Amino acid sequence: MKRTLRIAALAGAVATVVVATGLTTHDSGTVRAGTSGKSNDIVIANGSDRLPNTTASDWITYADHVVAVTPVAESEIPPTPEEVERGEGMILRNVELRVDDILWSKPAAGRPAPTSFNWVAYGWTFSGPETSQRVKMAGEDEPRLESGHSYLMAIEWQEPRCSPGDEPVPGQWRGLGEDSTVPFDGQVIGEGEMEGKPQSAAKVLATRDIDEPDMSLEDEMTGQDAAALDKALDTAPPQTEEQFGPDPAETACE
Repeated sequence: MKRTLRIAALAGAVATVVVATGLTTHDSGTVRAGTSGKSNDIVIANGSDRLPNTTASDWITYADHVVAVTPVAESEIPPTPEEVERGEGMILRNVELRVDDILWSKPAAGRPAPTSFNWVAYGWTFSGPETSQRVKMAGEDEPRLESGHSYLMAIEWQEPRCSPGDEPVPGQWRGLGEDSTVPFDGQVIGEGEMEGKPQSAAKVLATRDIDEPDMSLEDEMTGQDAAALDKALDTAPPQTEEQFGPDPAETACE
């Protein structure tokens, strides 16, 4: 069973942990997940993208690198004491990602692609004492990032930020948004894990509406390999990059 929860999008950002763990409500009130105890339950969170990320042009404009990654380790990020005391909240995961291949790099990228990096991913919603009742949590229309699977990611390096009145945010690799992380098991785009469950690229292709006017890059590349994605990125026209979010000049750390 799928349950939907509106929450701040993580996009791999350590900075959003504090924000995200405080957002457990939607229009109808507090979400109380995990009460059924069924292992096939899943809570789906949806939120806003950081940057444009739907097309090949978006990727080459806003990403520094496109990499193939595999999760190699993970650890839980404890919920806040307030959530534990309340008896409901969210547990995030810190996932270590190994970079298996670099598919594309922006010529003007400020730093080389990493060999590995950490990523804050959805974990579980919980209820009950001591987080005892848990339900798996994933982002809407995006992978959860689980061991045993591989993924493609368009990533951007974010410099450290020091906004007045907020905790400093360390420099980190971040995603662009919902469509910038793609299943890639067996080096087949669209094959693997999506929303915490297995996804077949062949099944996606068989059920896809070929007349859909607003297909994403992921939709267009489903069932193809890294070479096809390389070609799409190399031939895509770049956009004029726009500024989204805080002005880097105003939030730079001394």
